Amino acid sequence: MSRLPLLRVFLVAAVVALAVAPVGALGAKPERFHEHVVEFFEGDNVCGMTVDVAVTGVFTDLAFFDKEGNFVRFTSTSSIRVTVTDADGDAVVVQNAGLVQEREIVDEEAGTITFLTTFKGLPEKIQTAQGPLLLRDAGIVTFADTFDLVTGEFISSEVITQKGPHPELDSDFELFCDVVTEALA
Repeated sequence: MSRLPLLRVFLVAAVVALAVAPVGALGAKPERFHEHVVEFFEGDNVCGMTVDVAVTGVFTDLAFFDKEGNFVRFTSTSSIRVTVTDADGDAVVVQNAGLVQEREIVDEEAGTITFLTTFKGLPEKIQTAQGPLLLRDAGIVTFADTFDLVTGEFISSEVITQKGPHPELDSDFELFCDVVTEALA
């Protein structure tokens, strides 16, 4: 499996979220993780094309816990730039920036756990290396992904909040390959 689909998932997930009540003030000090990323993948497969992929970015993650040490919520602020270059030297730049926040809701009666993931900012902007804009998702989106509490089996996923233009989301994440393939063809 190519690393770029996993990276794309992370890019989309590492975008932006809406802040909830300051739970950290009620519990333990949040755990902080900060990292600068510089990666290069030669001859990677992106949308069926063999390309080189250069990734640069910065992440700052915070995990919040209550007084008993139980996980309460997670936030990640990031800014990422991915450059995809084909054998002819044509390139597409994929960028994102913003905040992602995740919290979980356990419903023991129903036997489920639901992860609410909110993205706020610029989940995805795709343009050629020379600048013409090809695709832009921006704004706020919240996903609710529900799993069986005992088995971990996936039950459902739904978008519960969507504000702003999100053509990639509206296409069920099919536009990425269409746009990138056309730009590099």
